[in-house]
Amino acid sequence: MIHSPSNTTRKLALTLAGVTATTGTAAVALVLLPPFSWTVWQYALLTLEFSLFLALAAAFGTALALACTRSEHRRVPIALTTINATVLIAALVPSTTLWSTARDTGTELSPTEYTAGLATNTDRDPTTLVYTTLQDQDGTHDLELDIWETTTPPEEPLPVVVNVHGGAEDLPQSLLPRWDTWLADEGHIVVEVDYRYFPDGRWSVPVADVRCALGWVRDNIADHGGDPDRIALTGQSAGGLLTLLAAYTPKEDIAPSCEVPHVEPSAVIAWYSVTDGTADAPEAPWRQRHSPIGQELLESSEDMVGGTLDQRPEEYAAMSPIEHVRPDLPPTLLLMSGHDLFLDVEDNRRFAARLGEHGVEHQLVELPWTEHMFDLNWGGFASQIARHQIGSFLDEHLAHGNT
Repeated sequence: MIHSPSNTTRKLALTLAGVTATTGTAAVALVLLPPFSWTVWQYALLTLEFSLFLALAAAFGTALALACTRSEHRRVPIALTTINATVLIAALVPSTTLWSTARDTGTELSPTEYTAGLATNTDRDPTTLVYTTLQDQDGTHDLELDIWETTTPPEEPLPVVVNVHGGAEDLPQSLLPRWDTWLADEGHIVVEVDYRYFPDGRWSVPVADVRCALGWVRDNIADHGGDPDRIALTGQSAGGLLTLLAAYTPKEDIAPSCEVPHVEPSAVIAWYSVTDGTADAPEAPWRQRHSPIGQELLESSEDMVGGTLDQRPEEYAAMSPIEHVRPDLPPTLLLMSGHDLFLDVEDNRRFAARLGEHGVEHQLVELPWTEHMFDLNWGGFASQIARHQIGSFLDEHLAHGNT
């Protein structure tokens, strides 16, 4: 015979179920609603990336509330059961959709790796060098790069991955070094490059710096065990935009910011990067349009270009990779987060379609219910899928260098 819990036990169970229901509802709202500050957005990112823990708490709350529905007073237990169960379902959506994506991409996900932590730390330090010193109207700039090598000396020159970080000008070049050491351990020499971060009205300056860094790599990477004829260029967010512009913009349009040869990478990887800034671009995501962050982003873009879209349409077109698509571009992998505050996934879909129209070898991997900078979570399912796709892509396109 099943007995109802005692009054004391019932009160404790309902209190705990109330806590999980309240916390879970707030967490779901945090993910779905427009953030009113950058801090709130960061919490939403972490909530989405670790949603399985939210699901566990909701399952616990559901069980507690359900156990109390056997008593005479059922209204509150039923309400808490319903709320917790709803949160549970919502919290499982990111993982289940990513599991489907993993199946479609041939990725074997590891649930045990889910708790592997963040990508902000790793087991060793890079070699940091100044790759150029530049002087402009803002002063003198020592631009640095980090070189990550394999733990054992290579028997032959290794392919090179040059990464362009996103973020802002006050951030170091290696934001997520665990990805760097992973790439190094997978058999690459990894170079993380710094650049002048979009000086006001001079959006092409960081593109020139990335091209300068590529030239430095071509001239010097052999000294670090790398093959100068096998260079992939990759970047996240703003770094992804710079990656695409450095690889796609005709060489006569933007020269390197230092005296180096122009380098055409063997392959390109862009993570959650905007590709179209013209009037034809898809509308910004709903959350961005209704958040104070959205206005900040708009003002930031106008500062980079030196005016609004109406005032400087040619400049916005010039800094739109989709406007530079042509048949002779390198193979390109696009990794796009499906719940991105900063960019509608349709942007990358249109870009991939344009690449296809011009016969450019490419792949678009959409990661549903992931936020901008999902790669912060090293063990997350989205990061596991990204590693599988990146590894396969680099193995294929850096095997023999440029052809």
